[in-house]
Amino acid sequence: MKINWFLISSGRLQKQPTITSWPTENISKLGESWFDIEEATPEELRSFLAPLELHPVMIKRCLDSANTPGVISYDRAILLEFPAALNLNTLDPSYLTIVLQSPALVTIRAGPILAIEELINDLAAEKMPILSHLIQIVYLLIDELTDLSIQAETEIRDKTLKVAKALADNPNNVNITDLTNLRWQVDKLVSLIENQLYCVTGLNSSDNKALEEPHRKAYILDLVSELEIAQRGIHRLETRVNGLYDSYQTVGSSRVEKRLRILTIVSAITLPFSLIAGLLGMNVGGLPGTQDPQGFVVVIGLMFAIGVVELLYFQRKGWLD
Repeated sequence: MKINWFLISSGRLQKQPTITSWPTENISKLGESWFDIEEATPEELRSFLAPLELHPVMIKRCLDSANTPGVISYDRAILLEFPAALNLNTLDPSYLTIVLQSPALVTIRAGPILAIEELINDLAAEKMPILSHLIQIVYLLIDELTDLSIQAETEIRDKTLKVAKALADNPNNVNITDLTNLRWQVDKLVSLIENQLYCVTGLNSSDNKALEEPHRKAYILDLVSELEIAQRGIHRLETRVNGLYDSYQTVGSSRVEKRLRILTIVSAITLPFSLIAGLLGMNVGGLPGTQDPQGFVVVIGLMFAIGVVELLYFQRKGWLD
């Protein structure tokens, strides 16, 4: 288990010595602390969270490897399990588990999350506004992860535009595998943004005292609005991708239909030839032209004339368009 320990001091985030367990000092005397935990086993987490005296349901959610998006508020503690868009090609998103019980903030993650690393560096380098409370860090974390989802949505929108242009220019250049993968990424992002919106809405509905101040509520409402806009955008994008998929299927159906039409025309042209060949090939007497030296040429000419007439007829009727 790796524990990164930070203190809020003079409005800034100050990194503390690396620890492997809860600090020996009284946490209330240290000031507001942020413990960022990576790669912890359930038993290590249980031992570390014990001093916070969290509700058993919260403890169970923290230890459960199958994350469920949502918010739990009990007494002074808040538990938030927030999904992050790190890789849209994987089935399950990564989750950041956040436990807030002043004066301690605990974040639990299974591995590195670049957005958190960058946020820590920015807070330590005084590139962010002055920190006045732990809930502000929670806002910033959610905002960073939300921005990743919006960035992923923008990337998929650009991919969709490229596929739409390729489909309009030359449908043969579009691969069905690419379209299927694009639909899969959109479907996953739809689920991800909906889960994030569900989490932020739950945070906004929480009656926890740490969230009661108006300016804090305003920040959460801003996150809700941002995710609602992203949700509407990804649903529009989903419609566009489904439309592209349908267009590709239509183009494929038209291609098959054209090939079948050509085969039908060829069959219709050769049908009289088969009839003539069948009649002249009967092993009976009295067949016309059997004694004529030019009979073969006459029959071939007749077949050719019939074929040309049929071809001109089909072309005039628009069957060859």
